[in-house]
Amino acid sequence: MALEITDVVAQFGAYYLNQGQNLTRLYTLLRSATTTESLFTPVNTDDTIWRAAKALFTRVVQPFQKQFTPLASVKFVPVEIRQFKMKVDAQEYPDELESSWLGFLDGDDIDRKTWPFVRWYVEVYLIPQIKQDIEYNEIFQGSYVAPTTGTPGAAGTSMDGLKKTINGHITAGRITPITTGALEITNPEALVEQFEAFADGIHKDYWSIPMTLGTSETVARAFLRGQERKYGKNTGGGALGLQINNTNITVAGVPSHRDTQKIWCTPKGNAIMLRKRIQNQTKVQVESVDRLLKLFTDFSMGIGFIIPEIVFTNDRELV
Repeated sequence: MALEITDVVAQFGAYYLNQGQNLTRLYTLLRSATTTESLFTPVNTDDTIWRAAKALFTRVVQPFQKQFTPLASVKFVPVEIRQFKMKVDAQEYPDELESSWLGFLDGDDIDRKTWPFVRWYVEVYLIPQIKQDIEYNEIFQGSYVAPTTGTPGAAGTSMDGLKKTINGHITAGRITPITTGALEITNPEALVEQFEAFADGIHKDYWSIPMTLGTSETVARAFLRGQERKYGKNTGGGALGLQINNTNITVAGVPSHRDTQKIWCTPKGNAIMLRKRIQNQTKVQVESVDRLLKLFTDFSMGIGFIIPEIVFTNDRELV
């Protein structure tokens, strides 16, 4: 795609006049980092499909008798987590900047790769945008769609995200949602009670395990306000904050969840993120073809759960 500098030319003119302008005069909107990745345990692997198995045990203790009456049984249930390859492709003609206020991004060298524009474009645009795209479009909302040859793929089609993964396990009967109904976002105290009931609905074997409850940032903010209204800012000598009262569960609002009412938690070691060439999220290859700059990188990632049965979620947005 061509650089869009029409508005700059219209406002400042189709010429370059050195008035001391530099990179500090270029401003950008805030962009989101990949916050949701912190909810997962990273696994670096070359596997396209990562496989594991859950072992189920039956009871073994029984009343004594002389006869041999075997009771023990082990069942193995497989699980697969898929890794998806993604890429970034971009191309620009930086010469288009020369006769404009943005001319300070050009350079004197014939090799366009050495121009200040390249460093700015990679460090200020491409690398932060990679992280935001994963957070906003892929890691929670994503649903993989095979690309059409020669056509850029749509947003949210690079990988299967959390929502699709959790719902797939629900459909397969491996996750049983805990009923919450619609979250009471406009009634924060009622929302706190919903979260307390949700925590009570988790299997008691996992009550003592620290877990992080993934929610939207809107839900997390409403929950925090509800905590303060219901319990006061200080309870038992310290602020409850985002921890559900009398539990080991901490609420975490993450940008990827946007406006969803879906909430979920699991022991951290059970939630894994597969990664391959992940360093390429912050590395970009630059090639100069005649006067055209081509910039690209690629990497792989995927998310999933080793034991879906210990993923605890509510009954919202099940499709």
